[in-house]
Amino acid sequence: MRNKNNIALAAGIGIFGVFAILIAWTVGTADNPEVTQGEGLKFAAKSDTSYGIIRLPEAISRFEADGANGLVTIEPGDKSERLPAGQYHIRFWKTERKDDGGNTWALTGYYFGQDNPFEIKDGGETKLDVGEPIIATVGARNAGSSYSFNQVIKGRHDEVIELTRNGSRPEPPKLHIKNKDGSYERTFSFQYG
Repeated sequence: MRNKNNIALAAGIGIFGVFAILIAWTVGTADNPEVTQGEGLKFAAKSDTSYGIIRLPEAISRFEADGANGLVTIEPGDKSERLPAGQYHIRFWKTERKDDGGNTWALTGYYFGQDNPFEIKDGGETKLDVGEPIIATVGARNAGSSYSFNQVIKGRHDEVIELTRNGSRPEPPKLHIKNKDGSYERTFSFQYG
């Protein structure tokens, strides 16, 4: 008796499932003119999303931003991209060049903070000024009879800049100090870290 009840229950669930699929398919074909009988199920995305264009400087080889629509990555060669309209935050940019010796130098901008939003407007075009020029500064601090120096490289949007040569940090820069009368003259090397 139990087996007959289980079989009847399974058959009822199966028939209900088939009806649910048929109802969903019928509703889908009524709302979607791209689905016709005999073709099977084909889902066409209805898009209420509006789009705009982002343009990057030619030297940028990679760019990343994130927003309500997720992470956007623009690879080399793509200097413009069609994006869903909305607010975005810059996460990362990179530019590369080769010197006369065949070495690849790269500048990477990151750590923008939350104050770097840009907006893609529906049907509009947004040009982003990222990349060069960068600003290198040396700060000096006097503590009693000694001085400490710090070099900082920042980008246009106050982002942190990393400089690499063939994928590694180059030798730290040097600081040459000379007083007015020439009685003191020394060259120091900065250290990373």
